[in-house]
Amino acid sequence: MLLYLIIFIEMKEIVAASHIKTNDRIFELITNNGLKGKKILDIGAGRGHMAQRIGNRLKNEGLKLEETLTACDLFPEYFEYEGIKCEKLNFMSKLPYEDSSFDIVYSIEVIEHLTNPVDFMKEIFRILKPGGRLILSTPNILNINSRISYVTTGFYKLFGPLSFDQSKAGQLAGHIMPLSYYYLYYFLKKEGYNNIRFFHDRIKSSSLYYYILLSPFILLAKSRLISKAKRKDLFNENREALLQMNSFKVLCSRGCIIDCNK
Repeated sequence: MLLYLIIFIEMKEIVAASHIKTNDRIFELITNNGLKGKKILDIGAGRGHMAQRIGNRLKNEGLKLEETLTACDLFPEYFEYEGIKCEKLNFMSKLPYEDSSFDIVYSIEVIEHLTNPVDFMKEIFRILKPGGRLILSTPNILNINSRISYVTTGFYKLFGPLSFDQSKAGQLAGHIMPLSYYYLYYFLKKEGYNNIRFFHDRIKSSSLYYYILLSPFILLAKSRLISKAKRKDLFNENREALLQMNSFKVLCSRGCIIDCNK
């Protein structure tokens, strides 16, 4: 009976704090080229859902978890995965890792909680190896539902009135930094990242209705935006982001997931 209990505890899946579809997509991106020989950092590990998934994959491939994955969080006491230790880390300061230390750094639904997102991206750039990858996610405020919410309430979806209680920083009350795909693209590119790619997690069915209803107006506005950017000689350097930000996936996806390289 005790043996079964131990096995059950080891196999128990840690619930993800963010949407499961977001985690599914990020897990796919992390593992798409294999994990052998990789050094991976989980920034903002939460309860350890993604760490557990990666740990299980490493076990299946006969790789050593402690040599591959490092986890850190502002509140490591909530970390439930026993495979590795979660380090306490304040993301407001310099990351305590050497230059060019990691092949992959991922951060799931963290950047919207930070007051220094640009410094955060800059620090990750420093600790990534040349050619290394940053994978991050944040609520997609360019989602058409979120745009409508902003026009009608003054708040984007998944953002709202804030709390001054730091203990609530991991909740929606801690969503203090609404960053759209365009501005993430801009800051990442400015810091030296390249091959910046947008991925969606799931298409919101409620967005489809508004997309069909409003698509003629969106296409017209997109055309005017591009024309204005061309007149100001800003289109070529912003081409990729401007063409993407009003695409179907950006307008209808719940989450904004970005995968880029150093």
